[in-house]
Amino acid sequence: MEERDRTFLERFLGTNEKEVLESYEPKIVRAIEAVKNYAVKRYMFKPSLRTIWIVVGKEREYQVIPGLFCQCDDFYINVVIKKKTRACYHMIAQAIAEERGIFENYELLDSDFIRLNKEWKGQTL
Repeated sequence: MEERDRTFLERFLGTNEKEVLESYEPKIVRAIEAVKNYAVKRYMFKPSLRTIWIVVGKEREYQVIPGLFCQCDDFYINVVIKKKTRACYHMIAQAIAEERGIFENYELLDSDFIRLNKEWKGQTL
């Protein structure tokens, strides 16, 4: 893992414990790949300035609330239920993209929010 990515992960997880950081290596590799492929999107709605982050995964697009939540199964199973990990790779990708300014940015009207939110929530696998 590159030093820049290791430093980011230490800040993101709030630890520099070697074993913990190494367990996240597959996730950070996938997250960096997602960022490089511009799979992270920020939707800013105006005039409210409501911001929605979307990360395009293998199966669908996932809504991410930075540092708190992701719609993916990995988050639900391994973060919420099993408490094995603190984040999925979508959450890590969103954080990297935001920190480095590498994401697709969309500015829309508040009136577009309801339609788009229905689309994001209505996706099926």
